[in-house]
Amino acid sequence: MSASPRGTTPTSVAGDGSKKGEKKAKKEHVRKKAWKPKTKTGCMTCRVRRVKCDEAKPYCLRCTSTGRTCDGYPTLATTASSPHEDTPSPPESLIAAFPGLTLRSQGEKNAFQFFKSHTVKDLSGFFDSNFWGFEVLQASHTIPAIRHAVISLAAMHRKFVEGRMPVLPNTTSDEHIRFALQQSTLALEKRGTSDIDLLTISILFYCISCFEGHQSTAINHLRGGLRILRQAEEERKVNPKRYEDQPISLETLRSMFIALDVEVRAILSTDKLANWEPLPWTVRIPPPETFRTFLQTKSYLERFYCDIRTFVQDSDLLRPIGPEQEPYNARMQAYREEYSVMNPRLDAFLVECGTDVSEDERDSILWIRLWRQQIKLTLNSFLQFDETSGVRMLDWHVDEHGMGVIVDIVGQLLKAPSDLTIPFEADPRDYFPSYAEVEHMTLLKEGPYSRPVFTSGNNVGIALWHVVSKARSANLRRRAIALMLGFPRGEGVWNSVIAGRIAWERLILEETAHQGVLGARRGSLDQPPDSIPDENRVRGVDIEFMAPRLLRVEFKTIKQFDLNEPGFVKMISW
Repeated sequence: MSASPRGTTPTSVAGDGSKKGEKKAKKEHVRKKAWKPKTKTGCMTCRVRRVKCDEAKPYCLRCTSTGRTCDGYPTLATTASSPHEDTPSPPESLIAAFPGLTLRSQGEKNAFQFFKSHTVKDLSGFFDSNFWGFEVLQASHTIPAIRHAVISLAAMHRKFVEGRMPVLPNTTSDEHIRFALQQSTLALEKRGTSDIDLLTISILFYCISCFEGHQSTAINHLRGGLRILRQAEEERKVNPKRYEDQPISLETLRSMFIALDVEVRAILSTDKLANWEPLPWTVRIPPPETFRTFLQTKSYLERFYCDIRTFVQDSDLLRPIGPEQEPYNARMQAYREEYSVMNPRLDAFLVECGTDVSEDERDSILWIRLWRQQIKLTLNSFLQFDETSGVRMLDWHVDEHGMGVIVDIVGQLLKAPSDLTIPFEADPRDYFPSYAEVEHMTLLKEGPYSRPVFTSGNNVGIALWHVVSKARSANLRRRAIALMLGFPRGEGVWNSVIAGRIAWERLILEETAHQGVLGARRGSLDQPPDSIPDENRVRGVDIEFMAPRLLRVEFKTIKQFDLNEPGFVKMISW
């Protein structure tokens, strides 16, 4: 089997010139404060660490003087050499550190080393990950399909961090991307029938498709994996020994699928959500008496949030009427009571953590605070069901302070400038071009505030989306959007720049709406309105993937959502 052509992921496991000049000048003025020139010639290690490289050859002194491995220098896309032969090689001592690992070429060795040194950290996010940091590496030594998928993922990640946007360039000319696709094909050719292997490959291919910008393909990989997981859970009840002594445990895989399921559910359209897979089986556990570790706390908060979001989505789909509403109201009350029990225990844990912490520990603490704030926001915004229609009624006047806390936490996590925002006069199309315009992108003199980051969880994007969806303050919403656009992140299927574009369009439609007609005054306002009437708020955003890198987005007002009427449609490409 040959490598898949570009654009197709391998089969699933399962105005006038003066005005333009004025706009450009305003945009440059806004970005001028925070923007700092970024070197394009630093070594890969310094680029990943986001520090200035001294560019010494063959290995930079900034790395070698601190005991780090310098992974050499990326080749420019116009002169890209074959990753099999000319990619800078890690020291032989590191290659020798893979006992029993069959790596056929220098390209495979370089990619595997890059995975260990850099990809694991990015994918793990703000917490150590047993799946990425240990179990996948362990499985790579004995399972060829997983090894080739890991190498493919690492090769794509290496190309990814060289760019500006959280997606790979859509081109067939890059040798590194072709190498990654060849490794993907080998992974599919060598895959076996073990549930554990297939589940692991589903996750790896989910990430690979996200790198490519093929979200619909990624969703299919996840869906196939969820079905296999459900079958494996049933099989384990009958034959538990089958899942013992595996390089990757079923419990670890279940946790991964729960986290990825949250990501996907957040972007599925109403129709797609109605036919989505059931939530992965898990035992609902009460808040622990004492939170002791970051991972224990993360696991609990992740599952609690996932359960609440799934419940909210189900209630929006089913729209219970009359007596049918009683169990829904009772369940929401139970969630609120659980939050009340959890909150002081979580406070005690955070106090015990103290302030004298490492940077990684600081980020973990911020992430915990972020997820707690999202849970609180979701619970507080739920009012009741309409007696006759069954529509879930929202409180559009939720705590603005809580919204500000979310934006502040994300700003700290991303190390963003405190004055970062987007101006009212700016146009989304001017700030970031379509991803399809690859040549134009390479000519841009401005860029994002950090290199692209890809992670398999820890979604700050969902948190910022909550702010754009519910906050009353235009300043808060604009800062949230600026954080999405200025710090490009791929968080699974969540692409921060795409989400930022959608969020920006939503804000513009609401600010220029008139008597419930979205965008009716677009282009005719000199300044944003002081407030947005509820009739002009967007209640529903339905996303449909029409083709690779092409989205159809439908924005619905509260009235359109309640009556299932058509909304305002926008096409977005990347």
